[in-house]
Amino acid sequence: MPVFRIIAFDGGGIRGALSTRILKRITDQYPELLKKTDMFSGTSTGSIIALGLAYNKTSEELDNLYNYQNTKYIFSPRRPNLFVPKYRNVHLSHLLSTVFPQNLSLASLPKYVFVPSFNVKGYTTRGFEGVFFSNLINNPTISEKVIDTALCSSAAPTYFPSVNNFIDGGVFMNSPTAAPVIYVRSVFPNKYKLSDFRLLSIGTGFYPERILKRTKNWGIAQWSINPTTSTKTPLLSVLLGATTPIENRYSYELLKQNYFRLNPNLDEPIPLDAYKKVPYLKELADQVDLSNVFRYIERYYLN
Repeated sequence: MPVFRIIAFDGGGIRGALSTRILKRITDQYPELLKKTDMFSGTSTGSIIALGLAYNKTSEELDNLYNYQNTKYIFSPRRPNLFVPKYRNVHLSHLLSTVFPQNLSLASLPKYVFVPSFNVKGYTTRGFEGVFFSNLINNPTISEKVIDTALCSSAAPTYFPSVNNFIDGGVFMNSPTAAPVIYVRSVFPNKYKLSDFRLLSIGTGFYPERILKRTKNWGIAQWSINPTTSTKTPLLSVLLGATTPIENRYSYELLKQNYFRLNPNLDEPIPLDAYKKVPYLKELADQVDLSNVFRYIERYYLN
């Protein structure tokens, strides 16, 4: 029976530096891993990694992309963001243009890709709509430009402006794991069984966020921006993080031993624009014990 292999990447802004360094360590051990992978899935910062891999960029190239200088460039200059996004996306767009040709479309990528985003106006309908950018089959997104796709999926509300009415895919799917499996099976219902899938999920680091203050009487202001709590943007933090454990639970229930999730613990909460933390994230990734990942890759992923 055919085997369909997927590597999925979470959203998390500059914490993608953790994901790319971990991926580099894995591919140093298994140089054939990316070549044998059929689809790369990613949300927000994970979409940039996934699209890069689908374009046959190496793990080393992507790890170098997520460096201190580039992340500082993306997240500057900072603006007061009560009425406008904290950052323009001009620097991000320019950096993406150094990785991808301007006119490169999803259809032209040599590998399959799966990228969630969210349209506030309606892409194929007349209302709010989660959209999956993919080149698996001919679909409404297949002609979209790769750079635009990355900008759409990473347009985190309050941080970056929306792009063609798209905002960050993390508002409904920050860890795209179960969804690409279901999507592939819907496209090829008679070709793949659940037991044919292998899925490696790489996170951007976990820190257990919580709100200790009483929220009973909170209104719009407190849920939107709240400098008196450790979680400065409570509602956005919930939207971008709360679904991840659920998505990964679904994936495990679907795939059992054919699914592996790696998401190292962080010592502190790291906002998606905290570029000064990139060296720490690289160092942490270098210290993570990957023995269980290697065991999974040898026993399941590459079999």
